[in-house]
Order: sequence, then C-alpha cells, then structure tokens
Amino acid sequence: MLDDDFERRLIHNTQPVRYFFLAQALHHALHEGLFAALVKEPGLSAEALAERLELDAYRVGGLLRYLRNEGYTVLDDGWSLSSRGVEVQTFAPWYEMLVGGYAPSMDQLGDVLRDGSIYASRNTTKVGEGSCGIGAYDALPLVEKLLAQVEVDGGPEKIVDLGCGDGSFLMDLLVVKPGLRGLGVEPNAGSITLGERRRADLGLDGRMELVQGAAQDATRLGLPDGGRGICFMTAFVLQEVLQQEGQEVVERLLADTFEAYPEARWMVVEMDHKPLAPVMGSHGLALAFYNPYFLIHTVTEQRLQTREWWDALFERLGLTVEAVAEPDPRADSTGLQFGVVLSKKP
Repeated sequence: MLDDDFERRLIHNTQPVRYFFLAQALHHALHEGLFAALVKEPGLSAEALAERLELDAYRVGGLLRYLRNEGYTVLDDGWSLSSRGVEVQTFAPWYEMLVGGYAPSMDQLGDVLRDGSIYASRNTTKVGEGSCGIGAYDALPLVEKLLAQVEVDGGPEKIVDLGCGDGSFLMDLLVVKPGLRGLGVEPNAGSITLGERRRADLGLDGRMELVQGAAQDATRLGLPDGGRGICFMTAFVLQEVLQQEGQEVVERLLADTFEAYPEARWMVVEMDHKPLAPVMGSHGLALAFYNPYFLIHTVTEQRLQTREWWDALFERLGLTVEAVAEPDPRADSTGLQFGVVLSKKP
C-alpha cells in the first residue's frame, strides 16, 4: 500500500541498484577503450566511435546516453567526456579488478552461501591486471620503502615475482629502479601474454623474464650463488596458496625456498584481515575497497589472515624480519596493508 513517503523511500533504497549498473557500465566503457578514444578524439559521433573500436554503434550510443545521465559523458556536436569522465580513468584498475575480475564471483554468491564446499570462480586475468594497476599506487611505494631499508645492507639485484599477474607491478618497479632486473612467474597464460606485450612496449625485454609456473616452482628456478642478490616477492599471493594448498604448503614453500637459496631475501605484501576493526565503518577507502575485498575473499579460493598471524608464522620458520612498511598514506591511510622483507636467521 502506498504512502506519501513511498517514492522518497524507493529512491533511497534502490541507490545500490543504481550503483551496481553504474559500476558495470564504467568498467566496460573503460575496458573497451571508449573513454580513452574520446580523450584522444573528442566530438565523435556514436557511430564513428563504434567504428574505431569495432563495436556495435546502436549499443555504444545507448551506453553513452546512460553515462551522460550519470555525469560522465557530454553530448554537444558530438560525444566527449566530462571532468568526471576524465578523472575516473585514473581509477580504472579498481574497476578492472573488483568489477571485471569479481563480477562472476558475486553472481555465484547465492550458490556458495548454500554450499560451503565450493568456491566462486573469478576472471583471473582481469583480477591480475587490475591488481597490478592498483599496486602502482599503494603496493609499489610500499615495496620501494622496503627496498630502501635493505639497500643500505647490500640490496637485491634481481626481483623474482611469484604470482606476478601480467607483470605490470614488477615492470613498474623496474622502471623506477633502473638497476634492478626481474623474473616474473605466473600460472595464468592470459596474464603472461598481456605481460609480454607490455614488456616490449616498455623496452624491458633485456631486463625482465616472464615464465609460466606456480609460486611453488620457486625452488626449481635454478638461481645461482645460493640466491645471493635475489629477492623473492609475493604480493597478495600467499593468501591464495594458503586457501588452495593449506598452511603447511605455505610454510614448506618459504622454508624450502630459503633452504635452496639461503642467501636470498623474500618480500611479502599482504592484507591485515580485520573486517570488524573500527576503521572499517568510518574510513572512506575501507568502505569503498576493503569491505568488498574482504567479502570476496570469503567466497573465492583465497584466505586472508591478520598481520599478527603472519608474524607468528615467520617466527616459527626462524625467519628474520629485516624491514616493515605500509603504503603511502596519501593513497591508503587505513593501515590494512603491510609489507615485510624476510631473511633466514643465521
């Protein structure tokens, strides 16, 4: 039965539906290159834009009109971007990972709630690509801080990134650290293909290798000199091994790798899993990013743990924490992401 306040309540309570559609529309507009094309050539008609991108003109027009009503595109003599449309491109990696990568997972939420023995699937290529893009803003400065702390004691010459995705994160690190070389190891073939293209575009073919494999292949990489000058890196990867293979495999991976390469270091970047911490209800980034991130990790084949849990594991394995860092607070001031550099105690 309708009351005088019904329409107001309807508008208020359906805002999540509005933003569900908006997030999907923005992701696909960014991913398919619509926004980039309009930056390069503003004033195009929908037909001309669709032709350049090899898309359907009728549907491109519908998407552009939808985004106009949400304030992202402008129609004058042709189509262009509003200031909001220009700015959102900076944050495309968040859409790539959370929307493109995990939309399939959320579609399966009901299934995994009913059956705790199964996990939701995800688009691993988009998760990897988006995660690497996000890392340029939070994890990359964190890793630079860690390297700065160990460089005074003979820093690494080569970073071996286990579970590197498309390698973008490692490539960004090599660009800002021209003295480093890199080796990226990734199980997903699609990510390797993307990485090879970007590596060539950046001119890093001579400084970076990409190989298909799992993190557990670390001991079989044939690295010289007991790992001297080598720093392994796992950024949000041990959480996957933990769920998919178990805690014993995580411990064995670290222990066996340090046994094979006793002179190496290991850089670990992980999340501090505290979904009920006070920051979660009060911090804008915690609500916008970490709240969905924590949810999605309960239904996909990944397991987050607290910082204290990881510290206890490192201690049990007899590893020394040489350096500790958090992201630049200008990008992430939540305190929910951390990194450490580990070495084997003598």
